[in-house]
Amino acid sequence: MENLSNSIKDLTKGVSLAVDTAAWMGNSISRRINGRRHGVCAVCNNLQPYNHEETFGNAVSSWKQISDPERAARKLELGVIPTLVLEKVSTKKILESREINPQTNLPKNDCKYCRLLCDIFDAYFIDKWMSWITETKNAMPIQVGLMIKEGQPLIVNCWNFTYDKWFQNPRVDLELYMDPMPLAPIPGAPTMGPVGPRATDSRSKECTTFIKESIEECCRYHPGCTKDPSDFVPTRLIFLGEGKDALRLCDGIPSGQGVSWAALSHCWGGGKPLSLKKATLDKLKEHIEFSELPATFQDAVTISQEIGMAYVWIDSLCIVQDDKTDWEKEAARMGAVYSQAFIVISGASSPNPSTPYLRPRGDDWLPKRFDFPISPGVTIPIMARQRSLLAAPLDQGLLEPPFTGSWATLKKVGPLYGRGWCFQESFLAPRILNFAPGAIIYECKTYRKSEDQLPPYPITAPGTLGEVTPMEQWHMIVKSYTSRQLTFTGDKLPAIAGAATIMPQIQTSKYLAGLWSETLLLDLLWQVMPGRAHTPLMTKEHEENAPTWSWASMNWGVTWNSLKAAELLATVVDAQTTVVGANPYGQVSGGTVTLRGRLKYCRLSANYHKNQHWVYYKKPDGSYSKKQHFRTDGALVPGTVPGQTETIACRSRLTVSGSAMETSAAFFCIAKGPWLKYDHVGLILGRSPKSPGYMERVGSISNVPKDWYDVGEETTVTIV
Repeated sequence: MENLSNSIKDLTKGVSLAVDTAAWMGNSISRRINGRRHGVCAVCNNLQPYNHEETFGNAVSSWKQISDPERAARKLELGVIPTLVLEKVSTKKILESREINPQTNLPKNDCKYCRLLCDIFDAYFIDKWMSWITETKNAMPIQVGLMIKEGQPLIVNCWNFTYDKWFQNPRVDLELYMDPMPLAPIPGAPTMGPVGPRATDSRSKECTTFIKESIEECCRYHPGCTKDPSDFVPTRLIFLGEGKDALRLCDGIPSGQGVSWAALSHCWGGGKPLSLKKATLDKLKEHIEFSELPATFQDAVTISQEIGMAYVWIDSLCIVQDDKTDWEKEAARMGAVYSQAFIVISGASSPNPSTPYLRPRGDDWLPKRFDFPISPGVTIPIMARQRSLLAAPLDQGLLEPPFTGSWATLKKVGPLYGRGWCFQESFLAPRILNFAPGAIIYECKTYRKSEDQLPPYPITAPGTLGEVTPMEQWHMIVKSYTSRQLTFTGDKLPAIAGAATIMPQIQTSKYLAGLWSETLLLDLLWQVMPGRAHTPLMTKEHEENAPTWSWASMNWGVTWNSLKAAELLATVVDAQTTVVGANPYGQVSGGTVTLRGRLKYCRLSANYHKNQHWVYYKKPDGSYSKKQHFRTDGALVPGTVPGQTETIACRSRLTVSGSAMETSAAFFCIAKGPWLKYDHVGLILGRSPKSPGYMERVGSISNVPKDWYDVGEETTVTIV
């Protein structure tokens, strides 16, 4: 009877999905037919949220409901206010609004709304380095997204309009609005809402008022931001005294004194700011000369004194920089320094210590005006400005707690957000003042607000989360962290150690070079993000600081596929790492993982010019299996095995790119995924050139057919 009931439910759900899909397709066809008749652009929908099949609240196609049911449900929920999100709009189609059809002598796409976008792109994305027009004509992968919602500024997502050496698919968000905003919508104008004022100088009275009011409101009305009492006090703090002439370094402050401090998060930027050394310890304990501090430190002192703090913690002045033992000890305590601070000051707009973040805003962050024709001879002024925070989809950033997709993927704007050390400094902060290039952004455990934002403010409280497992949380942390860069490869694990120490896994699991023993098999399935398959991502320095099975061996970002319903097909026999120094969550010099499971030796084919990487095996009848694509761990080279003529894959440690090759490798199956046919996942292994007899990881693979597992040999492998 229960089976019959379930069958009826499945049938009913299937019918409902089919009906919704039919309605969605009907809306799409109707829009295209009626749009031509009424002059509604099929590309930009006249920058309006109405009468589009993707308008929130409409029926959603079945494949979207199946692939992302939470997103589909959220779109229905938000449909109370007319909202439209177009995530992939072709710049080629937008540019056709300027191109003349020689047969008709009219624009190929006669849309004034698309021409407005062209004018805005001209103002922001044409310089001596790049032109969005040239990139479009050269068929480069640039695209536009639109977030249109009544009562909100119109958001234009600009993907790949700028170049970022490290960050894949860089994005700039622009917001369109009117100033002043009319009391009623203007017929023919894009759908836009008001924005908050943005000061032209972060030293202004308006900015100071914003900072003080945000902190006061948080302390008074945010119970979720109240910290539990702690006896922790940093080893050293800078005493701020009664003014800038009374600064000095304090150490050995007794715990239990209710000591409160601000902590600075900043870019070293290759510079050498004033630092604490063994020889200067006594001098700095007597007095710190304010004028000798670099600009970012001076700003931290100024802000701390302005908000009434008695102490500030700055890494280069509170850790002895020429004492390795002191550095290791203090690096292990850094998580507590930032998580127990009253507030963290983030100098996000400063690329180095000599560049202040209390300064006038750059021209790029000031609004630009565009005259838009709403009728013959009549124009209205439309303003555009860069957003200091990238907008989250669906609700334009009104819901962004930790461990949501947008939290893990959207990069904040500013030099600091590209630095590895600064990830955990902001992640651990109970409150943080971000001095971003375009605005001051205050963030706490309750909400995030920007000086140029109007309420309601984005919620950051973890209580708004769905069910996100500790493993998934850690994977998101690592994904966000590894998209940033470090000056020293040896810092790869120490720079995230503070975040590791507050994870739930710490109570039940052993930490293994950035992975956790209780979820080790699934943790091993990390994948290198696209973009550097031809580049050696494991240098000799990385090899000395992490085993190949750890994501910390990569000089690039990593991610994981979702494997919530995975069936594990391997077991962990042993896992060890060699920790360097006093911090158990810090640097390692190597490690081994021994696994028991199915191994299938195979052939590996790599063509770096075409960005293709394949594995396949020879069947008993002499034929070959179908080639399976895998995600390589960067450039690979054929290695030799003593006593054998056949080569086998290994990672390239050189500084030159890889070349096309055919060699041997091995597929080790770890789990069976939730997919239908190509459902096995695992690692691609080669031989270690450093440790004879052991294997090393050279890639990861998913969507592998079952026959690879069936013909595999049950064995034990050790990966270094």
